Amino acid sequence: MNSGRSFRLLMVGLLLGVLLGALDGTMVAVALPTIVGDLGGVEDTHWVVTAYLLTATASTLLYGRVSDLFGRKPVFLAAIGLFLAGSTLCALAPGMGTLAAARALQGLGGGGLLTLALAVIADVVPARDRAKYQGLFGAVFGLASVLGPVIGGPVVDAAGWRWLFLLNLPVGAVVLALVLTQLPLPVRRREHALDLRGAALLAGAVGCFLCWITRGQEVGWADPQSWLLGVGAAVLAPAFVVSQRSAPEPVLPLGLFRNPAFALTGAVAFCVGAAMFAAILFIPLVLQLVQDRSATASGLMLTAMTTGLLISSVGVGRAVSRTGRHKAPPVAGTVLITVAMLALTRLDPATSAAYTVTALTLLGLGIGLVSPVLVAVAQSSVDVRDLGIATASVSFFRNLGGTVGSAVGVAVLTHRLNDAALDVDQVSTLPEQVDALPAAAQEAYALAFAEAATGVFWVAAAVGAVAVVLAALTPALTLSQVAAEEPGDQYVPGTSTSAAAPTSPAS
Repeated sequence: MNSGRSFRLLMVGLLLGVLLGALDGTMVAVALPTIVGDLGGVEDTHWVVTAYLLTATASTLLYGRVSDLFGRKPVFLAAIGLFLAGSTLCALAPGMGTLAAARALQGLGGGGLLTLALAVIADVVPARDRAKYQGLFGAVFGLASVLGPVIGGPVVDAAGWRWLFLLNLPVGAVVLALVLTQLPLPVRRREHALDLRGAALLAGAVGCFLCWITRGQEVGWADPQSWLLGVGAAVLAPAFVVSQRSAPEPVLPLGLFRNPAFALTGAVAFCVGAAMFAAILFIPLVLQLVQDRSATASGLMLTAMTTGLLISSVGVGRAVSRTGRHKAPPVAGTVLITVAMLALTRLDPATSAAYTVTALTLLGLGIGLVSPVLVAVAQSSVDVRDLGIATASVSFFRNLGGTVGSAVGVAVLTHRLNDAALDVDQVSTLPEQVDALPAAAQEAYALAFAEAATGVFWVAAAVGAVAVVLAALTPALTLSQVAAEEPGDQYVPGTSTSAAAPTSPAS
């Protein structure tokens, strides 16, 4: 099999894997009311989503480091296997608790799908061409946010919620086959000294932090268990940092942060994640509760953001691959994100559809300009032995920023609604319950919610402005001239051993 055809097959497998992981969250969110109606346990509903997020985030850095030590192929196969095992158990779950546990296992596998796919690209593609392919992955990830509800709703209506998980199995089998046959093993072998202590401390710190965020939002930050989780995160996080100083093969080598390019890309990823997730969480609510649009209409308007993301993600990947220069896109992208957030602060019941669509398009364009380039810069700023952890770090800091941004957004919204004399415990953000209010109460609620959401977008704009400064400070690295040795010394698509990579993998 020629290397060009092998590379294309490998790309199909990697893209399908990313699509699986990205679709899963949005499809399941659509099915939650049906799942609760079937299994009961409404008090545990949030764990169906949170369990996946927790294990996926906690495992991201571990996948990066473990794949650096043991090779991408066996670790990727293990991640897919865990994801499919979790999907099978989800489909068979007899109760909400079992489903949440199965979702945790599924998230443990899903946490490696995007991270390892991007790391594989760094292995098989020369540095200057990576952004082009990583732009495709960013486009697929964005597309999944729209396809999830579009696919999930009809599947649930026609066949039941369990088929959302069963459909993962045939697609996952294709991914397994393509990765197994087309992804070569590394030539170079390394002595393995996995930092189990660091891995345990990291998982504990991230788990306590995410559970603290979730519980604090649900029952209040003064709750004793919330305090306990917060203390756990505050103790375990420094312990993890200390452990990394003495570990022979640390999960996250602290020396990487002495590299300005690596440190600043992580900081930009955190800020972009915080602004992006906070906005994405509340934009659909504003469209439905403030502008009184249907779920279908708001979904169609959100495609403007996804379209912008698709165009800019693919376009910037090709541009960076052609020029080898990365400096301008993240700066321009963070500027667009900030401008879009400022535009979103003007949303109210009278805002026109054209204005809203323009703001959402700008947001999508900005996100698409930033994400692929951050991964390429992080990979190019480290030695080849740390490619996996560099890739995982960008995903980890973006997800962590998203979690913090969402929590801060909820806190700001709740505080401002309370200031408006609306009891957020009595008035739900479900459109059906708001529609049941008297007309005068609906109007008052819409105005109060618009004012409250404005505060969230102002905070997101401030975070976006910080990201602009950080992106501008990132060293101007030429991606065709990197310190790490070229990936071709390790892999060649379609072979098991080789000493040189093809100049054009897709040729």
